[in-house]
Amino acid sequence: MGSAKRVGWKQSTRFHFRLCADLSEKGPCLQKAFRNQWFPWRVSGLSAVVNRVRVQKILFLAVLGAACFAAWAWLRPYAWQVDPAARCQIEGVEVSEDHGYYWVEVFLKTNEGEGFDPTRAVKIETVAGREIKPADFHYAAQAGSERPRLKFWLESVDLAGRLELHINDGKLVLKSNEGLPQIARSGNRRFTTHHW
Repeated sequence: MGSAKRVGWKQSTRFHFRLCADLSEKGPCLQKAFRNQWFPWRVSGLSAVVNRVRVQKILFLAVLGAACFAAWAWLRPYAWQVDPAARCQIEGVEVSEDHGYYWVEVFLKTNEGEGFDPTRAVKIETVAGREIKPADFHYAAQAGSERPRLKFWLESVDLAGRLELHINDGKLVLKSNEGLPQIARSGNRRFTTHHW
């Protein structure tokens, strides 16, 4: 057993010496390339300090990109084109499931200087043409603008298609995608854009 270990050690030593001799014949460029292959912290001849600065720049750019995306997602409006006759805009929608039915709560903000007219009929119109009136209505005024909150009780068939909110004299797109939203059982989900 001991002789087998010695023979193996001798063969690996011979291979190492033969490889070093071959590399010395090929020149210093090949030796440098071979060294860099076995020492990964020496990438293309750069020192560790230069690599650290490069990594810091990459991390800074990644964090900056993530911050820009988060700001865009937070500040973008619910819909880019709003009907001015509606005199308000949707800030968000919260959907919760309740035994196969859905509560759809719509958060609105009126335009500055324009009020919400509660005498006009407020309703949701589905793709099939069905009109649904709000089941609940809350009204609050904050910093010169009114913030009505409407709550609708919808069947899954109604929620599966496009929805429009008729308010004041205009229409607002509430939901533009087909299909039911993915919501956890007995949970809710908030949407900040009409693509749901």
